[in-house]
Amino acid sequence: MTAESIEQVQTELTLLREHFNEELERQKIDALAEFAAGAGHEINNPLAIIGGHAQLLLREIENLEHRRHLAVITAQVKRAYEMIADVRYFTRPPKPEIETFDLVKWLQDLTEEQINLLQESNVNLYCETDCHSANIETDPVQLYLVVAALCNNARDILQTTGGNIRLRLRQIENDWEISVEDDGPGITEDIRPFIFCPYFSGRQAGRGLGFGLPKAWRIMQQLGGSIQYKPSETGGSKFVVIIKNS
Repeated sequence: MTAESIEQVQTELTLLREHFNEELERQKIDALAEFAAGAGHEINNPLAIIGGHAQLLLREIENLEHRRHLAVITAQVKRAYEMIADVRYFTRPPKPEIETFDLVKWLQDLTEEQINLLQESNVNLYCETDCHSANIETDPVQLYLVVAALCNNARDILQTTGGNIRLRLRQIENDWEISVEDDGPGITEDIRPFIFCPYFSGRQAGRGLGFGLPKAWRIMQQLGGSIQYKPSETGGSKFVVIIKNS
């Protein structure tokens, strides 16, 4: 075989591998969606009964110890509902509602809200942008869910030791990049490949069992962008959100 034909075969193998991975990912999500639809229906019914009876007993029982146990039951029922809702959101996210808006003003508003949430903590949040305005077309609500989830992830990491969260907006050619960086302990290399996997358990990934990072990844996939993890120069974590500007 000539060097040219070898290169062509390698290119075709790369394309086939990419297509296979994309198809495998799609089938995994479709399978999870079918499971979530069926299991959600079956699980929500008994949860509704358990939660309803616990609420009734809370109104009738005066014993403080019993009320505490009932409150725990109610809280866990709510958590189970939320877990099912997260699975459904991940597998079948809502269709994006595209709007034109100023990304700089949007990020400033989000920063102000996040700073308010940090008032009772020893975590500081800073924001910097490379421009004064930037009109883009995407879904501002879904994008907010992504960046807010990354801020919450960083806040959870730093809530014990304290530290800083830095938001930065910059333009990369025709696209826009929002980075969320913290000076926490970072994520070890063995865990990094799994941080966007649903229900991967690992406090080093910034969460226990949950859908924060996977949901952010899924939303950016729907919006035609991407989200990546990069080690921070400070030793912490840095998540980079790429927004495609059509």
